Amino acid sequence: MSLSALNDMALPAVAGPLVIAGAAKLMADSGQLAWPIRSGPLALPWGPRLVGTAELLAAVGIVFLPGRWAAASALLAYAALTAVAARTKGQKCACFGLARLAAIGKTHIGTNAAGALLAAVALALPPGDGGIVTRAVAAAVGTAVMLGVLLAIDRRLRTAQEATLPCTEQVSAVRMYVADDCPSCRSLKHLLSAAEPERLALVTTVTVAKEAELPGVLHGLGVPCAIGLDRTGMPVCSPVSGIGAVKALVDAITLTHLPADTHGR
Repeated sequence: MSLSALNDMALPAVAGPLVIAGAAKLMADSGQLAWPIRSGPLALPWGPRLVGTAELLAAVGIVFLPGRWAAASALLAYAALTAVAARTKGQKCACFGLARLAAIGKTHIGTNAAGALLAAVALALPPGDGGIVTRAVAAAVGTAVMLGVLLAIDRRLRTAQEATLPCTEQVSAVRMYVADDCPSCRSLKHLLSAAEPERLALVTTVTVAKEAELPGVLHGLGVPCAIGLDRTGMPVCSPVSGIGAVKALVDAITLTHLPADTHGR
């Protein structure tokens, strides 16, 4: 296969992830996304829709723009995604909307960087001589492959979550990990603010700046995440992540002191 023919097939294929990512963001309820951008035009509620639209436009450019303009579209898109992934490392991934994915880490950064590298190589190669139909077919194949991979990962993580046994040990305290630039963490703090003071006193909040600062057992979970502790401060049960799971763990704390009005009954 000639380099120009490779350019016709490989470059349009990287439009596939952009199609899936863009469509997923546009279809999702932005209020349910763990969106990492807190301020500016790309913050909630319009940020996911603007980014999703940009991803779809980049995919269209990769398929329909001539020659090096297509490669430039791919390079710009994947370079931007690489920079964002590096900046938001350790946070929940909203790359593909509401799909269950691991926290943003080296895999996300490396995959986007590989897309940018491929686009840079394509930019240096002679333009392909294939037509729009050839590029559209390659893009469709890339989209189908990406969708299959995404569904498989989502199914595996959902199965793992459903298979997690409920914690039957007594939880005496909770150590919770959050980040300042995490919208989900702020929502969780708001929910927990309504809990009993006695319960909140047993929750230790640790603020981290990046995933590397999480203990080993919590790597890959993203923030917010938490682990239950026994009376001696040793971990009990499996660590949890996400607003609902962390709140449920806090609600499971066993309060040893009863309210004053219950004594003597």
